Amino acid sequence: MNVKHFSIKNYRAIKEIDISLRYSLIPIIGINESGKTSILQAILAFDFRRDKYNKGEHLEYQNKYSTVDTTDSSVSATLNLTQQEIESLIADININTDSEDYNALSKFNNETQFILIRELSNNNEYKYINNDLTEQTTNKVTCFLKNKFPFVLYFDDFTDRVPQSIEFKDTYATDGKLTRGRKREWQEIIEEVFKRSNQENLNETQKPLQTYMSVDDEDRKTDILSDIQSILNDVIISEWKNLKNTGGNLADDSTNLELILENKSNSVFKFKVKDKSNSNKSRTFSINSRSKGFQWFFNYMVKLKFNPNYSGDTLENALFLLDEPGSYLHSSAQIELLKELKKVSNNNQVIFCTHSQFLLDPKTIELGSIRIAEKTGSEVKSFNFGDCKAKRDKGALTPIYQALNLNFAHDFMDDIVILEGITDFYLFELLKKYKHISQHIKFIPGAGAENSSSLISIAIAFAENFLVLLDNDIDGKKAKIRYTEYFGDSIKNNIHFYNTKNSFKLESFLNAENKRQLKLISNCKDVKKSLSFLYYSKKNKEQKKFIQSIAKNDSLVLIIKVINQISK
Repeated sequence: MNVKHFSIKNYRAIKEIDISLRYSLIPIIGINESGKTSILQAILAFDFRRDKYNKGEHLEYQNKYSTVDTTDSSVSATLNLTQQEIESLIADININTDSEDYNALSKFNNETQFILIRELSNNNEYKYINNDLTEQTTNKVTCFLKNKFPFVLYFDDFTDRVPQSIEFKDTYATDGKLTRGRKREWQEIIEEVFKRSNQENLNETQKPLQTYMSVDDEDRKTDILSDIQSILNDVIISEWKNLKNTGGNLADDSTNLELILENKSNSVFKFKVKDKSNSNKSRTFSINSRSKGFQWFFNYMVKLKFNPNYSGDTLENALFLLDEPGSYLHSSAQIELLKELKKVSNNNQVIFCTHSQFLLDPKTIELGSIRIAEKTGSEVKSFNFGDCKAKRDKGALTPIYQALNLNFAHDFMDDIVILEGITDFYLFELLKKYKHISQHIKFIPGAGAENSSSLISIAIAFAENFLVLLDNDIDGKKAKIRYTEYFGDSIKNNIHFYNTKNSFKLESFLNAENKRQLKLISNCKDVKKSLSFLYYSKKNKEQKKFIQSIAKNDSLVLIIKVINQISK
């Protein structure tokens, strides 16, 4: 099953928000209290299997900014099924092949869009609408879709901590019932850990953990725990060592660690870690006394690997929701965290909220994937970064701008071209990437037409040769006059307009068809932002095809010739 889209309506302060899952790794940014968490929790509310998470607080949809009861609250998902899943759906429904319902179902294919709605204000009921099917068959399709929906994992970095102890009710050994609320998630993990231990002589009418609790022989219980600890170390600590050995810097913690599952009281369990890094002298600590990086790693891995709703070796096609991941990690650890999120997104969908520039590195994050959350009055809105206007709150966008600036190291020791801004840099670097401009030339982005004096000063002192390229507009003409007055007439030959035509700007290099294609590729209406999306795009074929097409434009041919001349 492939989830294409979420639509959230009347959930808390959200009136209506659409979230496309076109990208597998989606950051949501915004200032505090902008509604980022509400978006994640609304998506979490779609999965009935998570209704008991945190006492079901995410199912509370009432808008607290309003005194009127919230009605018609829903979350819907647009889905595609594989051909195998469609065949399974038809088989599960088991209807007469001569019926109209069967004829309607047989028309389904892997491009058919299924819209499944969960009506939060109607007792959390699910609804699938198809006027070609009878009510009975529609209900069966609804049940199939909700049960086959990818599992949702939710991580809240501020409140989601490994508990000091995981306690079961005294009656668990006989009735196997778990408590409700936040404790339940960790109780389910302990159950799953015991389930994976493959204990011998299990009672088929009981859960493996119940069987363990019923054992009177202390030596046997110790042996069972030892087997479980071996599994924990094979699964979690081995991953930790791999991360550290490959140069990962997620945390300043030892690789010589061993996990322990302590059970001194029959109904109480504790995760501990034994540190052997001090000349192999073992010292035992609680998980919460280790580094923040290790705490995050353990919390993440144990929920990933011992998920009671998934028993495969590798979690695939799940939906990860992370609220401020790595918020307590230092910058280098956040860089490693982003690599891990990218790895997970190869086989799963990952949506995360963040304030951190280190989790928005455009070498990893597609700029077109970034969503902005914004609260206007008492309403939460969300839009694509590509649709963001400059007048919007720059505080929300600061992490993106900081992330972009992380990727530029200015080197003035060669033939250089100073450009007006970052968008100019993107275009000419792409032309250089696809061999239209000499590889010896380095492009330096400025901060506007009239703000490159310091860059020019460095270029005069250190560069072999240099050019300054400007728009032929009012600001560009003012800049040329200013630089000539400041540096003298000798610099005139180093300053060029993009074109001799008045009002010719960077965007003028693109004709109407170029702009149309660019918008299609980037899914962004703004031409300048589209160029930045294209620059960081991982789709090299699309990127190359577009650059090859615009490189033939007469205006670009002329300016490329001027640029290449300085490296001869």
